[in-house]
Amino acid sequence: MTNTPSRIFKVTKTNVKRNKWLTLSTILVSAIVFTLSSVFISMSILSQKAVDYYEQKAQVIVFFKKGTSEADILTFRDSIYNSELIEQIEYVSQEEALVIYKEDFKDNPDLISTVTADSLPASLEVRAKDITSLLTVIEDINKAKETNASVDEVMYFKDVVDNMKTLSTIINIGSVLLITAMGVVTVALIRVTIGFNIKLHQEEIEIMHLVGSSDKFIRTPFLLEGTFYGFVGGLLSSIIILIPWYAVVIYSSGTDYSYWLNQIFTDFNLSYVIQFNIAFILIYLLIHILVGSLIGFLSSLSAVKKYLNE
Repeated sequence: MTNTPSRIFKVTKTNVKRNKWLTLSTILVSAIVFTLSSVFISMSILSQKAVDYYEQKAQVIVFFKKGTSEADILTFRDSIYNSELIEQIEYVSQEEALVIYKEDFKDNPDLISTVTADSLPASLEVRAKDITSLLTVIEDINKAKETNASVDEVMYFKDVVDNMKTLSTIINIGSVLLITAMGVVTVALIRVTIGFNIKLHQEEIEIMHLVGSSDKFIRTPFLLEGTFYGFVGGLLSSIIILIPWYAVVIYSSGTDYSYWLNQIFTDFNLSYVIQFNIAFILIYLLIHILVGSLIGFLSSLSAVKKYLNE
């Protein structure tokens, strides 16, 4: 008997169409599982990006009163600098502060039309080497502030960084547990579906053996069937996520929410996520399809090894 690819695909198609409700339910559950997994993975990536962003930004900002000379500010900088604790201290003049302000609010001209360099304070932006060192740095700066009348205000973001790290850890742990549980459900469902079809076709399989069909020919349609379930589930999950996401981005365009969203994703170096980026969309689809297909293949392989060897 000739085991051509066309015959293999024909058998696979027959297996898929023969149990329509089981096929639909398997694809639907797979799509839901892949969608939830993708959302939690995205949340995990976003939270880690947030932690990296806030750790890289200045963790302490020292604002100085108007009229404070650059020489006095640099003297204060030298008095608080400790190479063992501080990674970087950057002096930001009033003119530089205006440039930064205009860049941050370039999409909202009303906020920058009346702002001048004189209305913004000069500052020192301090970044500690790590969160532990930051406590000592904050203490040193507050002590120096007590004896320096030029210092207007000290802002520090230790709580922000700590909270982001805690949130990121919770999301990461929760994502791993949830994705693992849902992965087990998906694998089990596809495995049961393939096992059911093998049992259903047991007589046909025995006849195929008798007429000389190879084990490879008998196994391949079931492997392709499981891969198909994963493929379609992965494709649907990506569509379920992408269409609502871009609908929200387009619908909210020009609103304060859109500005806030753009600012966050730009700060996290993820601006391509809120733009209609064909390359990103294709990669996103491809990842979901490949992962779904791989899970489907491995699930069906497990079922074939169990049920065809009985």
